[in-house]
Amino acid sequence: MNSPSGSDSANAGRRGRSRLRVRLPARVITRTQTGQAILADLSLTGAKVSTDTELKLGGEVVLEWGRFEAFGEVVWIRGQYCGISFFDMIEPAVLIATRDLDDSSHLPRDRDMLREVAQGWVKGGTRL
Repeated sequence: MNSPSGSDSANAGRRGRSRLRVRLPARVITRTQTGQAILADLSLTGAKVSTDTELKLGGEVVLEWGRFEAFGEVVWIRGQYCGISFFDMIEPAVLIATRDLDDSSHLPRDRDMLREVAQGWVKGGTRL
């Protein structure tokens, strides 16, 4: 249902496709740098990633995860998260294979990783 102004404010700026929530290691590659990332969610047309790599709004990136890659543009940035809109839709089979990859290679949540590091340190480990 549209508002009187002719725009649907409830859906303004929202994606039109559902996303697969994952937590997988990934890489973001720009013309000048390659950085580590965590793929947080994926759709046929884009992805949300967490990265410390300095990306620019409108910048072109290649996102690599598992044995897959997609070329796209950074369309939003919020803190360490960014949204990438793919120039070409990925195949549905890639989405399914990514779900299977997530089942076998899912990264733990940040809180769980910190807990594991702290426990290792308490037990005399040197990894921080």
